[in-house]
Amino acid sequence: MNMSQEGQETAKAAGSSLLDHLTDAERRKLLANLHHFSVWIGIQIPEELQIDPDVLREQMEKDHMKESDLFPEVHPEKGVIDLRHLVWKLIHEKEISEKERTKIKELIRVLKTKEVEEEEILKQKNLTHEQAKELYEETAGVIRTLLDLKDILTEKKHQEMEREIKKKVEDVKKWNEYADEVKEK
Repeated sequence: MNMSQEGQETAKAAGSSLLDHLTDAERRKLLANLHHFSVWIGIQIPEELQIDPDVLREQMEKDHMKESDLFPEVHPEKGVIDLRHLVWKLIHEKEISEKERTKIKELIRVLKTKEVEEEEILKQKNLTHEQAKELYEETAGVIRTLLDLKDILTEKKHQEMEREIKKKVEDVKKWNEYADEVKEK
């Protein structure tokens, strides 16, 4: 809102709502805030996310995926992803199969594309403060989702490795017990 006096007078004279539009400084600040390490704090994963069905189909074709390969929460025909429910479900899964990992990675690519598109709009389009705020919040929600999905992949991988190590330790204990029994006889 650092519009010059002359610019404000011109906007008023033209009967324009230019005063309500984002300045370049405000735009830069919003974009910088999106990449701040704590952008996700206080931001919820969107309940649902509108996604361009063509972009989704493109991503699916790149990975040779069919609609049946997607999570049930992804609705390519409507261009909607029930994001919060999907992430909640994945967080509470004990294990994630390789097929699910592939689906999560696909979803990450789709969401990353959405994030980049929204940032480009924020960079280039003439937006009102309200439009910019809505776009910023949606993009921050997408970033939060990306972070959560990447964490899910990492955490589940660590959990699987931990279970595998515990199993190996148990196997070694059993072999040691068996070896001790054999020695005693």
